[in-house]
Amino acid sequence: MDCYTTQGEFQMASYRIIEPNKKGQPRIKIIVEYGYDENGKRLRKIKIATLRKLDESNIINAIAQFEKSLGMEQQTFGNTKKITFSQFSEKFMSDYVAVELKVKSRNTYENYLNNGLLEFFGMMKMHKITSTQINLFFVEQKKIKAGSIYEKFAMLNTMFNRAIEWGYIEVNPCAKATKPKRKKTRRINYYTEEQIKQLLHVIPKLHIKHQLQIKIALYCGLRMAEIAGLRFESLDFQNNSIYVDKTLQYDKINKQFFLDTTKTGESRVVYAPQNLMSELKDYVEKKKIKLAKLGEKFNPIYTKNNKPIYLVFSKDNGFPNHPDRMSIQWRDIVKKYNLPYITFHGLRHTFASYMLSKNVNIKVIQEQLGHANIRETLDTYSHIDTSQKQKASDLFSNL
Repeated sequence: MDCYTTQGEFQMASYRIIEPNKKGQPRIKIIVEYGYDENGKRLRKIKIATLRKLDESNIINAIAQFEKSLGMEQQTFGNTKKITFSQFSEKFMSDYVAVELKVKSRNTYENYLNNGLLEFFGMMKMHKITSTQINLFFVEQKKIKAGSIYEKFAMLNTMFNRAIEWGYIEVNPCAKATKPKRKKTRRINYYTEEQIKQLLHVIPKLHIKHQLQIKIALYCGLRMAEIAGLRFESLDFQNNSIYVDKTLQYDKINKQFFLDTTKTGESRVVYAPQNLMSELKDYVEKKKIKLAKLGEKFNPIYTKNNKPIYLVFSKDNGFPNHPDRMSIQWRDIVKKYNLPYITFHGLRHTFASYMLSKNVNIKVIQEQLGHANIRETLDTYSHIDTSQKQKASDLFSNL
């Protein structure tokens, strides 16, 4: 479906309906043409716009806003060839990353920009950046042992592709640059059965909130942000199950907490031991009584419909704790009780490892972990239990 409009200095604007974004919001691709350059080449700008609702009013408004921004952009940059990497990065973050990607990805991209990319490329004109300069940047990154080199290259590649689509450059310099090699997957750290028993001996000594968070990761394999995103209604005490459909996220730019989808965008039901669910039931019932007594001091976050969100794990006034807080508290626990060091996420790996060692069906493990497919589970944990491999090889000794 296409629509055309004529407005001001822009000769023609057209749009095409494209696939919704990951959140299911409707999107259109807007193409604005505004004359020709000195070589007779048609000048064109493109934008992917996300709409609240796919109707004529929202479409016209999106096109009008894009045309208006182009008018301001021409005043700011004059010729598109004058735009610097720093200027383009602001547009890239606001018009693409903030619209199309999750907040966690936006925070990561912001971190990459502030840790090397802007310092090196900031004042360079976008159309003058070469593959040689990109190679030099990554040579320097390796010298200072900077992290996420492969991921920074991927971000640069996306930025230059977007610059081509928006009409700022004609060639992506990353195409001829040397792509950094992805580091080999780090060894997955997890607790053995004996170490699990050591942890279980420590757990009763902890604050009840920490006890439950650790047990949910260890017994159910939930991710940290999934645990932080659990609400009262997520817990099904009758069926001893937990409905995992949200993660708690923090938007660094807007400085606010919000609930987002899971990593894969899919919800799942995980099953928990009855004793854990009994402990959670007791914890939630006591928390409900405490929250009811707060009155105006109750300070939750709210849904888009302005309804309060009752998080299972929050501050005493109902306001969220940062999901990373779990990781910090876990490190303190490991140090205080002299436990073998693994990350909080390592408890999820411990869950998977223990299940595999007990010959639990790989499909069951995949569904409990919330992996997109069995291949991801196999690729992640196929090397995890060397004792199982030894047993497999010993089978031939009995022939």
